[in-house]
Amino acid sequence: MRRVLVIVAAFLGALAARAEAKVHVVTTVETFKSLAEEVGGEKVEVTAMVGDAVDPHFVDPRPSYAILLNKADMLEHVGLQLEVGWMPPLLAQSRNPAIQTGQPGNLDASTAGLTIKDIGAGLSRTQGDIHPLGNPHYWLPPDNALAVARAISQRLARLDPGDAAYFADRLAQFEKKLASKRAEWEAAAKAVSGVKVVTYHKSWGYFTTWLGMLEIGYVEPKPGIPPDPAHLAELVRDAKAQGAKVVIVESFYPRNTAERVAALGGMKLLVLPSDGDHYFALIDSLIQKLTDAVK
Repeated sequence: MRRVLVIVAAFLGALAARAEAKVHVVTTVETFKSLAEEVGGEKVEVTAMVGDAVDPHFVDPRPSYAILLNKADMLEHVGLQLEVGWMPPLLAQSRNPAIQTGQPGNLDASTAGLTIKDIGAGLSRTQGDIHPLGNPHYWLPPDNALAVARAISQRLARLDPGDAAYFADRLAQFEKKLASKRAEWEAAAKAVSGVKVVTYHKSWGYFTTWLGMLEIGYVEPKPGIPPDPAHLAELVRDAKAQGAKVVIVESFYPRNTAERVAALGGMKLLVLPSDGDHYFALIDSLIQKLTDAVK
């Protein structure tokens, strides 16, 4: 009898452990971590590999990342060759068949039904940090965030079918909150509609298009290529002629060059994150800083 009780207790303990088990998700950018947490709630444990102070094109593929991927049930990445310089060796070193390309545990978020910009913008990456498959910096606008969240919900349901209803409910809650916040954001962003801007890297196009802002030039002559004096002089002339108001640069790009362009062109310099670990707070902050800059 005692043996039977021990077996039953062990069985019930195994069931409880299985019920409490979380889907271990690894994302490349922090915004995807936020979206996975919005959809996955208490059923997921999420880690981001790239912080907002790190250029996602160039990440040091540390051995600790391979260990992290080894324990992952799901890898969510940007795709469109954003991580092509550092992710493939980590995937190989992870020795985790569940998250390899083409497997259910590998989610390329660029396949989530997005409208991708700048497809075929360059012939090859030898011309700079060019993405022939399209611009990978797509995750900020609400439409794209929602599409990615839906893809996450579907993939989590596939990996953990017992909690599919939970993920669907969390997605519905996210969609409702996003609709409310979107109305709030777009009302506030009327102040920047039509404003002309310069950005350091071509990473803001999806966001500025959503807000109705006009990008008139880039500090980099081509993505990933440092500017020379002739390019900067031409950019300043164009900015003055077109009445550009703002230069936007992420913190991991050379600030002194952006500062010089802003000063010579009579523009305000904004150092803004294009990624963050809380989606709603990130968009709140970006719109607030942009509207403050044009007052």
